[in-house]
Amino acid sequence: MVGHALLEVGDGVTIQDYCFFQLTMPHPHVVIGSNTVIGRRNIITAKNRIEIGSNVLIGSDVQIIDHSHGVARDRLVREQQAEIGQVVIGDDVWIGAGAKILMNSRVGKGAVIGANAVVRGEIPDYAIAVGVPAKVVKYRE
Repeated sequence: MVGHALLEVGDGVTIQDYCFFQLTMPHPHVVIGSNTVIGRRNIITAKNRIEIGSNVLIGSDVQIIDHSHGVARDRLVREQQAEIGQVVIGDDVWIGAGAKILMNSRVGKGAVIGANAVVRGEIPDYAIAVGVPAKVVKYRE
């Protein structure tokens, strides 16, 4: 973590083994709500802001990323500046193993994200979303 990074962790949070938090320039801020469980081998990478609500279950091998590389053709990818956004995950969300939550995504309250799904954009409250890219297949009853 860089010196100005902020990681806020609520009460009763469980972070299982081999999780990696990469908080890098310019102003990373990660908030994890109370009673959330983060499974093994998760990677959470923030350059700006990632909010994870309370009572969230995150399976193993999940990646949550609030930024992306530029992809202009006239320059090497590794030399391009990052595009920086944010990620918001609501309360009472379940994220299945291997899922990816990408920049500028919002996962609504009570949503379920299937294993290995790739989320980019908005998943409504109480939706169940699966696939690559993640698509809503039904809603919690």
